[in-house]
Amino acid sequence: MSRSFDEVVHVRVGQSGGRGEPGAPTAFVWRGRLFVVREVLATWSARLPWWQGVAARALRGEAVEVSGSSALARERGARPAGPAADEQVWRVVASAGFGVEPGTFELACEPAAARGDQDDGGRWRLVRVVD
Repeated sequence: MSRSFDEVVHVRVGQSGGRGEPGAPTAFVWRGRLFVVREVLATWSARLPWWQGVAARALRGEAVEVSGSSALARERGARPAGPAADEQVWRVVASAGFGVEPGTFELACEPAAARGDQDDGGRWRLVRVVD
């Protein structure tokens, strides 16, 4: 059984995977608690939902704020849509301290390159807790 979330988390990562990909998470803060990653179980790329992109929202008639003249431009903070709209997902075993039973978490990182940011890191979210 698992529970789905979509909450921003602060993540500390190890060495980068290269090609603009984030490194493996080593620790993260969720709801004010520090979780230390004990093991990485799996990692994969996941396609972000294209229907949440600015272009799709504009086609539905929703008000979107874009810079420049292209309706395909991304608004600030919005997820990208199109060919580069992938995020890296990490399934990890982590615990909030010694003597605390570890849990399995899925953390997703949208690389900074996909958002057009200049920084090295990505935006991390907790997407699932597996029981």
